[in-house]
Amino acid sequence: MSYDFSSLSHPDFESLCLDLAGAHADLRFEAFSPGPDGGIDGRHAKANELTILQVKHYRGSSFSDLKRAMRHERDSIETLQPTRYILATSHSLTPDNKAALAEIIGCPLQSESDILGPAELNRLLRENRGIEKAHIKLWLSSTAVLDQIVNAALSGFTNTTKDEIERKVKVYAQNPSFKEAFDLLEKRHVIIVSGPPGVGKTTLAEILAYRYLAENWELVAVRDLNDGFTKIDDTTKTVFFFDDFLGQARLDLQTLGQQDAHLLKFLDRVRRSPNARFILTTRAHIYEEARTQSERIDDKKVDITKYILDVGVYTRRIKAHILYNHLATSELSEGYLEALIDHETLASIIDHKNYNPRTIRAITDSLNTEGVSAAEYPDFCISSLDRPNDLWEKPFRNIPDKCRHLLIGLFFCSESGARISDLRLVFDATHAAMCEQFRIGSGPKDFEQALKILESGFVAISATTVSFINPSLRDYLQEYLKDIALLKIIVPTAQLASWAQDIWSYVQEVVKPTRDDRSQLLDGFRNVSKRLHLTPVFKKDEYATDNSYRYYDLALTNRLQLLLQWWAKFRDKDLVQAIHAFIANDKLRYSVWVDGLALPALISDFRNGKYRTFPRSEEQANLLEKNSSKSSDMTRQVMRLPKCGTRSISTSARSCLSR
Repeated sequence: MSYDFSSLSHPDFESLCLDLAGAHADLRFEAFSPGPDGGIDGRHAKANELTILQVKHYRGSSFSDLKRAMRHERDSIETLQPTRYILATSHSLTPDNKAALAEIIGCPLQSESDILGPAELNRLLRENRGIEKAHIKLWLSSTAVLDQIVNAALSGFTNTTKDEIERKVKVYAQNPSFKEAFDLLEKRHVIIVSGPPGVGKTTLAEILAYRYLAENWELVAVRDLNDGFTKIDDTTKTVFFFDDFLGQARLDLQTLGQQDAHLLKFLDRVRRSPNARFILTTRAHIYEEARTQSERIDDKKVDITKYILDVGVYTRRIKAHILYNHLATSELSEGYLEALIDHETLASIIDHKNYNPRTIRAITDSLNTEGVSAAEYPDFCISSLDRPNDLWEKPFRNIPDKCRHLLIGLFFCSESGARISDLRLVFDATHAAMCEQFRIGSGPKDFEQALKILESGFVAISATTVSFINPSLRDYLQEYLKDIALLKIIVPTAQLASWAQDIWSYVQEVVKPTRDDRSQLLDGFRNVSKRLHLTPVFKKDEYATDNSYRYYDLALTNRLQLLLQWWAKFRDKDLVQAIHAFIANDKLRYSVWVDGLALPALISDFRNGKYRTFPRSEEQANLLEKNSSKSSDMTRQVMRLPKCGTRSISTSARSCLSR
């Protein structure tokens, strides 16, 4: 494979040339931090011998530009007086070009063979496959590999364009985490990339996945472990990718309940397969919270921590490299870059206590710098680092009301995204309430228009799903929505039980309302409690070609547990009546598939005194037991569900429900 090196930033190209020139001269060169180099990109000193390497990444420039740059290096050459001088450049060279450069360099150039152009660099790569393999950005960014990645990718990756992949590869700064992660993945076959928000967990995980794709592995990006069990095959090389498997901004207890039982089985299945690799990511604090909530996650016998790799510890050189790559590939004009240099702001950015790759990406994104002049840009960068969540403040405030309403609705949907049809239901209710409250005009096409405006800048849209384009936007909304007056409008709009549950979790875990705050929200939860039984648990899949159903809303038992949580917090008589009505409703059909374990446990809680202060608690237990016995086989009759899994759940559930 022959490379033109156009996709490499200057630091990446310099790092590659240090290795290749070392192989060429059979020497080991010292490397130096980015900045004024005094004519030295690499140095090897021994006794009275001094070998200097100078790297010029001039791909796309004219040869006269390269000659001019080398004339500027002439003073440095005379000052250093090296015994040997090696020049490496990405500019294509003819014999006449080499002769002209040799004349400029002078005596320290022992031979024109020490001028390494693209042809010589590619020859050295062919002779030193280890160097090519070590510089992952080199081969990941080649056209052949990018085509292979795009064509091989499944699920979420099918919507990742070649441009997006190229952008990520260009800005990625290779660091020790990659080798550590790859070695651990090869040893254990599983890795959980963990760390605080914005440190590059997903990017590292994706680069790892690309590493395997380039060697003809198949990629399966999963949102549910059933996808993994379906696709794993010991005869096919497959890398599985599960991003934010425990939730993005906070622990998703519903997801945890659905995943943890299968997670350990799948981890063991992958570990035993020679042709499977499993890459997961999670925020460190979410993982630690999951350990407190799940005995399976915290099982010492399994020792899941042996798969954990924490990322986010970057040297100053790597920080500078990341910043350089983002600036070099951004759409910002030269005036912005010159302002950073003139104000000596670069070092302040690199050394800032809040530095992380996500923030660097945001401050170099033209979307976030609209209205910021070149002169204001240095202060903008520092203030954004001082308050990273504020990066979304201006873009969020400047979009139309309907767009803000859609993002608010999406925030309270599943963290992995929402079906477009489900999001429309949420949007219609939220948008109507907000427009009525603030006297805003609305129209029948507001949902479609809002999606069109938000696409790419705020949300990613697949064929069926909408999700936030960047987790930092969710972080911003998490702070923005901590407003009781705003939540008072939002709470009553919940059309789905799952949405109501997410609002409640947010209120309890993030807002942490006072007693007065709760009293303001009570009417909203009362209204929702009266319709919590209306939406179906399962619904025909509108995107499926066959007559299959999908999990649409919370299981009935989960809804009842949610009502009981509200009652425990508010002690309100209207909520008591709503719970009595829910339990007494003999038209509700509990499903073995989703209620088979939780419902017997809830009945036991009523009988064992957990709800002893709840009015007529024993009567509620009897009613629940009576109504559940009417519907234990309903799932099989209504839907064609997979036999595997249903059998194991329904067997234990039926025995519980028949007691």
